[in-house]
Amino acid sequence: MPRKDNNAFYLIRYFAAFCVMCLHFTGYMRIRVPDHFGTISVFRSAIDFYQPTVILFAISGFLISASLERSGPDAAAFFKKRFLRLYPELWLSMAVYLGVLFLVVPKKFDLSIIPWIFIQGVGFAQTPYCMEKFATGSINGPIWYITVIIQLYILIFLFKLITKNSKSPLLYGVTCFILSLGNIAAFFCKDSLSEMGQKILERSFIPYAVWFFIGVLCQTLRLYNRNYTNLVLAILLMLHSVIRITRFGDQGYYTGLITGMAAAAIAVLAAHLIQPDKFKPFIKKLLSPLEKIDITYGMYLYHWLFLNLLLHYKLYDKYHWTVCFLMYLAATLIFAYASHKVCKVIMSSIKR
Repeated sequence: MPRKDNNAFYLIRYFAAFCVMCLHFTGYMRIRVPDHFGTISVFRSAIDFYQPTVILFAISGFLISASLERSGPDAAAFFKKRFLRLYPELWLSMAVYLGVLFLVVPKKFDLSIIPWIFIQGVGFAQTPYCMEKFATGSINGPIWYITVIIQLYILIFLFKLITKNSKSPLLYGVTCFILSLGNIAAFFCKDSLSEMGQKILERSFIPYAVWFFIGVLCQTLRLYNRNYTNLVLAILLMLHSVIRITRFGDQGYYTGLITGMAAAAIAVLAAHLIQPDKFKPFIKKLLSPLEKIDITYGMYLYHWLFLNLLLHYKLYDKYHWTVCFLMYLAATLIFAYASHKVCKVIMSSIKR
């Protein structure tokens, strides 16, 4: 969003990307380092209190809705922007993964890499057969998010086009209710599906669309800029905390539906409640690089590579898990920053 809006989406996006990295790291470390299971589990629970992927869906929904509102239903312009946002860095990360993994485990490579290049190259999560027994068993586990977000981009464009950018509270309320039923239906039917059916469901927009559309709803109806916004935020924070702690009645696919919807709305409302322009000068200066350079996409793309390498070399047997985490974090940030810079140079060259 433009700076004039004076919101903190960039901070919350960094927070969510960092939490996603932490969840994946702790998920494997508490198994591989059983002596520290308790400590790692406490850290993991704190990180997962506000489910970070849900937050990323909500922020994306808000920002894409705002973009469509500004540009109108221009399909060519809309999808060109989305393409340039997603694909150049995705393709660059794939090249990096291939290069690094070929140096590390060249004997594992076979012809199954070729279809993987095309399948993941269009944005669909898949692991080549030759890498299914390497480290995590997935060449890049988080890519399912990209698969889903592409579907949601198409869905929101068609929704805005068909509804003629309606701002009807009833329309959005009914839509979010129907999408929440999709999440619940996915929760109850997932175990009865075949393995292939479960994979298709996991990579479809159906279970996750409700959180994305919470962001769309908040943007379209300007729920972040009402007299009662602070009160609503306070109620949502209390509701989320109580249900998150008690787990009372909170069922849903991927995460609890109620806490997921609450976290999505909290992320959007909190982003507007936090006023970066009111920060003290030294804090603004400290946070300035985060605002100017967005490497959250790179953090999402690259962290799985270093998780795989960490597990492959069993670094957790040589160093304390906190040291492993710092190495994992540093490597991801360095590669994400370098990737952002390289893509920026490439895009500038193309525009010339």
